[in-house]
Amino acid sequence: MLIRFAVSCKARSYEEVMQIAIGRTVRVLSEICIIVNNTGVLIVYLITMCDVMSSSVRHIGVLDQWLGHGYWDHRKLLVLVVMVVFLAPLCVLDRIDSLSMTSAASVALAVVFVVVCFAVAFIKLIEGKIEAPRMNPDFGSKMAILDLLVVIPIMTNAYVCHFNVQTIYNELEGRSPQKMNQVGRITTALCVVVYA
Repeated sequence: MLIRFAVSCKARSYEEVMQIAIGRTVRVLSEICIIVNNTGVLIVYLITMCDVMSSSVRHIGVLDQWLGHGYWDHRKLLVLVVMVVFLAPLCVLDRIDSLSMTSAASVALAVVFVVVCFAVAFIKLIEGKIEAPRMNPDFGSKMAILDLLVVIPIMTNAYVCHFNVQTIYNELEGRSPQKMNQVGRITTALCVVVYA
């Protein structure tokens, strides 16, 4: 719907679509919301990476397992290295299609992660070391309902990408609303499979 409207009014960005459809005030408000959303997502990703890579009182991090405890295992240093070495170079790219290789790598790593987790769980299940997974939520306690509510922001955040649709469409070869619908269907199906 966004692409069809953008094509009909010749808008080149999500912000232009918002301005044409609703007005300048909403355009500025949408830009502020995008900045806040992206900042929040960046913080969440940094926290997640640091939790996995560095040790805490409750778990041993990947770097601690590989290299032992040392200066490289401190969270603040890890955040700095990830920001400067990995994220800053990705942020200065002019075109979104420049991220195609990193996006492909991240999807491949997500699939590998799912396969490894599935294999480990399957082996543990056969050995009898874990119970069979529940396929439906347990609504027997208030805590279970709160646990379910924790999932909602994660899932909604995973599918908040509508403000990127116009940028992707602009860089699509032989672009048309039909081709963009096909891209959207493929990526959504891939995300649903990986998340499931």
